[in-house]
Amino acid sequence: MNKPVSSESSRLEESESVFRIAAFQYQEPLYSIMSTEVYRCKPEETIQTVAREMAKRKISSVIVTDDKFKPLGIVTERDMVRKIVAKDSQCGFNRNISEIMTPDPVCLPLDSTLFDALSVLSKYTVKHLPIVSDDRVVGIITLRQIMKIRHAEPFVIIGQLEDAQSVADFKKIKDELIYLVKDKLKANTNPVDIVTMISLINASIHRRLLNCVMEEIGTPPVDYCFFVTGSHGRKENLLFPDQDYCIITEDYDDSRFNDVDRYFFEVSRKFSDALNDAGFVYCPGKIMGHNPEWRKRIADWDTFVAGIFKHQGPFTVRYMTLIYDAAYLYGTRALFDRFINTAFSLLSRNHNVLRQMHDEEEGLHKVPLGLFNTFITEKSGEHKGQIDMKKSGLIFLIESARVLALKNKIKATSTMSRIQALVDQGVIQKDDSEYFENAYRVILFHTLNAQVDNYIEKSSNDYFLTPSKLSHRGQEVLKEAFKAITKLQEIVGSEFGELIL
Repeated sequence: MNKPVSSESSRLEESESVFRIAAFQYQEPLYSIMSTEVYRCKPEETIQTVAREMAKRKISSVIVTDDKFKPLGIVTERDMVRKIVAKDSQCGFNRNISEIMTPDPVCLPLDSTLFDALSVLSKYTVKHLPIVSDDRVVGIITLRQIMKIRHAEPFVIIGQLEDAQSVADFKKIKDELIYLVKDKLKANTNPVDIVTMISLINASIHRRLLNCVMEEIGTPPVDYCFFVTGSHGRKENLLFPDQDYCIITEDYDDSRFNDVDRYFFEVSRKFSDALNDAGFVYCPGKIMGHNPEWRKRIADWDTFVAGIFKHQGPFTVRYMTLIYDAAYLYGTRALFDRFINTAFSLLSRNHNVLRQMHDEEEGLHKVPLGLFNTFITEKSGEHKGQIDMKKSGLIFLIESARVLALKNKIKATSTMSRIQALVDQGVIQKDDSEYFENAYRVILFHTLNAQVDNYIEKSSNDYFLTPSKLSHRGQEVLKEAFKAITKLQEIVGSEFGELIL
């Protein structure tokens, strides 16, 4: 167990109160707000039996499932009224409930967010949304529950996304995010909530554009999955992320390779063009689906990941960050789950590769603070007297949390969730985690502020901040945040000192 940090973190603890709770918890996971008291019935139960049970429980819906609780349909009070009562049919109550259910109900997986739920409820104009895990109903969320939140902002954004018809429409939404973020920063909204909001909106734009492309090109020849990586995968988008996505397809015979691969090449080419036009520039590292290196059958992905561990080289760390910062985007989720499970299984048997990740990503990186607690800034050129808040601060904290989480077999991808999982496992003490989390908020706040100011003032999308322009207190808080990163790097270093290689 590492020793807790000293009282020097007090400035960061005070700064936490500056960041107010976001107006709308975009990232709130559904498992924390859903109702787990779900009324489920079998398809052969009578309408009368179900109606009586609904009245007894004072609920407005029932999920029809099979013996394994897989959702088959949904019946609401409205269905009862419209299909039975309005027809004044007494004998109708003796029919099976399956005869009036809406089959194949819209569902969401357990790890979906409140923003995802609102988007689906709005898109399909439904009021009841079953939540599933491993294809089993485990909860339900209703529009009535969400409406109690009473915040207009997400409804406006979701409405804009639903109304968008062209790439230009999506670009307009993305461009307007800059000014929404500016307002949120002025209101001292928690910056972690801000980047989550940006990420969820960006993911929605990705899915809408991809759906449009696939409708244009036609039915896919095999099962497939698109996944995003980098800041998209961590749900930590800043204002101007580029494209970072890959494609997994199911295994299919080699004789079909040219036809199948041509389809997904064409989809990804058009998808990348649409993303670029919408404001997500092409990835400089070419991590996009039209690059054959990032478009593979699932068995080929398994071979690729195994090869990373077997043949370590100059691209090992790059590939590691790509894989372990990944998140499902679109298509058959089971393919992505298999990919990630294989990756973690291989990692558990090849911990030595984490040494390389630590040495390359974090071991050689130092925060921009000098010997006498002064900022180390650019010495010359356009950015003289400035600090790149992403490359000289934010990224170090992200990297430290990532490598420490991977060493402890944590599958979470966001920086905050990784830190919290490390606390749960006893790797980091609670007091330490609060120190690091507050540092993350402070650095993220200044990084976003730098982006907004630089874009509005000089149409630049860089992350350079002039620390001398901050108040004295602001400078001291930022210095303390940088010191927290050094503390976290020390914990990571001590963890790797215990590895037997």
